[in-house]
Amino acid sequence: MKREKRLTKRERKALAPPRPAAQTQTHTHTHHIHCIACGRHLEPEEMQTGEAVMLRCLHGSTFPSCSGCRARSTELLAEHDRTGQAVRTASAWH
Repeated sequence: MKREKRLTKRERKALAPPRPAAQTQTHTHTHHIHCIACGRHLEPEEMQTGEAVMLRCLHGSTFPSCSGCRARSTELLAEHDRTGQAVRTASAWH
């Protein structure tokens, strides 16, 4: 009894249906920002009107903050600069 010829891996792959592609992340976080001090959701328009600001740490990273929370945000960034730890941000809320 003679063995039946087997397909190579390449031939099996060519005959198989294509596998579904991995889902890629479609949303961006450019318009979904929260204050680091209080966690309030900030709209992009607030950045333009001055109701919210972007603060920069000594490392050059920027962080969003409400105008009312600017002092607390500055304290958080100073602690981040001093310790080298990640910025302690408040939980986000809407």
